[in-house]
Amino acid sequence: MTVEAIAATTAAPPPRVTDLAPAMPQAPGLGTQVQFEGAMHQAAAPQASHDVPPAVKNMLDTLDKVDGEAKGIADYARTAEQSGGKLTPGEIVQLTMRCQEFAFHAQLSSSIANRSSDGIQQLFRQQG
Repeated sequence: MTVEAIAATTAAPPPRVTDLAPAMPQAPGLGTQVQFEGAMHQAAAPQASHDVPPAVKNMLDTLDKVDGEAKGIADYARTAEQSGGKLTPGEIVQLTMRCQEFAFHAQLSSSIANRSSDGIQQLFRQQG
């Protein structure tokens, strides 16, 4: 095969030309501007505190607990570092155990969040 024959067989098809509808006006109407300003005022206004559903409260409490554990481990490690960096074998075991406990709780919280998300997605798929 010659180069011309190969080029002819692999030539790109002609481009498609599509007519587009006219562009929509870019200036917002008076009603849109009033709605936007009302939404901005509502968003800026302090909201009345509503009761948090128990499931959400429990989830946030769990995340706060994991965050507290991370801060506790960081504080323990800083204290050990400031004491000259000489940890006893018992302190090393204690720090390791607390790190493992933190990792377990973080992984458990992540797993619960992922399964909850999967369940919600499945509900939406079933309804749609």
